[in-house]
Amino acid sequence: MTTFSFEIEPSEVSKLKAVLKALGVKKIKIQEDKTEMSKEEFYAKIDKSLKESEEGKIHKLTTELKMELFKSIL
Repeated sequence: MTTFSFEIEPSEVSKLKAVLKALGVKKIKIQEDKTEMSKEEFYAKIDKSLKESEEGKIHKLTTELKMELFKSIL
């Protein structure tokens, strides 16, 4: 068995499946990478963070907090 890996746009999945079936591929496994976000999602997240910052909904990273968070690597 041979495994191939492709990075394609979600809208292209059905086209790739059709091509592979036409070539006689019997088993097709599609796996989505849920860790990536779209450009729109990325900018929406930044906008949300900026809005929360303007509203004062932020946490300041104090020296004590830094030491507690990173004590295992310092």
